[in-house]
Amino acid sequence: MKVAIYARISTDNLGQDVDRQLHEVRAYCERMEYEVVEEYVDEGFARTTRNRPALDKLIKDARQRKFKLVVSDELSRFAGTPALLLNLLEELKLWNVNLVSVKEGIDTSTPMGEMVATMLSAISKMELFNISHRVKSGIANARRKGDGSWGKKSNLTDEVKEQILQKRNEGWGFRKLTKEFKVSNQTLRKFLPEFA
Repeated sequence: MKVAIYARISTDNLGQDVDRQLHEVRAYCERMEYEVVEEYVDEGFARTTRNRPALDKLIKDARQRKFKLVVSDELSRFAGTPALLLNLLEELKLWNVNLVSVKEGIDTSTPMGEMVATMLSAISKMELFNISHRVKSGIANARRKGDGSWGKKSNLTDEVKEQILQKRNEGWGFRKLTKEFKVSNQTLRKFLPEFA
């Protein structure tokens, strides 16, 4: 059977390597004796993003019936929200193409596989929501307690602020100031609203 491999890493997956995904999926395809037509790889794209160059090419090639199956390491590499997953699955189904997730052992060519894929995607989205909620709650709690230790501490002492103002009056730009005084973009924008 002719198949396509899809892999993706996002900008926030520091330390991750797309080669790990490709290795796992290639090994699976070899075991199943699939003929890999092409590998589609998106690097630097969030899982919730629909417009990805390799994904767009994959969909275009699916329309041209270049393969019958898309194999990905896990569902979240293909689509990170239930809505996006369902839309992509429906689009692939128009061209009689299914999706297999190696890690979860899901094959959407079966009704059960399609249902499980949708459920896992929903659970993944819920977990992202829960993590976000816990982080926001922790920050709010630290603020209520007056604990200033959360987040990155600013290194803007009064002396450094005076030096920044002096250099700014001499015509220094935003980038040069952040680099020279080792302050974040956000910190400098707060101190010098003209850059906001």
